[in-house]
Amino acid sequence: MNKIKDFYENNYNENERMIRNPLEFLRCKEIISRYLSQDPMEIADIGGATGIFSYWLAQMNHIVHLLDYTPLHIEQAKENGKNLNLSLASYVCGDARKVPYHDNQFDLVLEMGPLYHLQDKNDRMRCLLEAKRILKSDGVVVCEVISKYVNLFEGFQWNLVDNKRFVEILDENLSTGNHSPDDTQYFTTAHFHTPNDIINELEDAGFANISIIPVEGFANILNITEYFENESKKELLLKYIRKTENIPELFGVSGHFMAVGKKHSK
Repeated sequence: MNKIKDFYENNYNENERMIRNPLEFLRCKEIISRYLSQDPMEIADIGGATGIFSYWLAQMNHIVHLLDYTPLHIEQAKENGKNLNLSLASYVCGDARKVPYHDNQFDLVLEMGPLYHLQDKNDRMRCLLEAKRILKSDGVVVCEVISKYVNLFEGFQWNLVDNKRFVEILDENLSTGNHSPDDTQYFTTAHFHTPNDIINELEDAGFANISIIPVEGFANILNITEYFENESKKELLLKYIRKTENIPELFGVSGHFMAVGKKHSK
């Protein structure tokens, strides 16, 4: 966890990640919106970094609590709130495996980062069980995870496979799902899921009505810049991402996918 914290505080600008990845940002908002109500909801944004989704939700009058493991992210989130003239219900620098919220408190819990930074399944299960604990009956958890095959596509797309160390990391990705970059310039310590992996973890945590939704879908293997520079091309791309999002054979192509589960009502 110290390596992850160091990565985000000294080697990576998380505050601009969604600006650099407009398709991911657009699709994440689109998917999350399917689980929002018109009435204000109480929402926990666990591992919510600098608040990109928290403030988007707050602008719709939802009551949002932000938690992140990295102190810099919490500082940046507060500064972002000042710039937007918005404030969240709370800001906590904390651990997704043990959150400081009440049982049955939230209508919706977002897990948009923690599950892909916890390599040990027991840690991921603690994270999901905490999400279930703080959800109200019939509340929903929405998780974003990274595809197990993301480095396979990016490695060949960007010629990273020319580097022997990257190939060793790729082999570990495909074998175990874990990503251990050590002191390389690649993405920090992580765990990459298959769709079945995250479905099984949500089932083991006791969630029901589980669904998988690709974020970028087949567009993950494209250079999308030209599509986002032209509005008609962008809308055509989005049309076919949506049209193909329920085809299981394409799930693993997406760089990220969302897993959604409901807490059983008692």
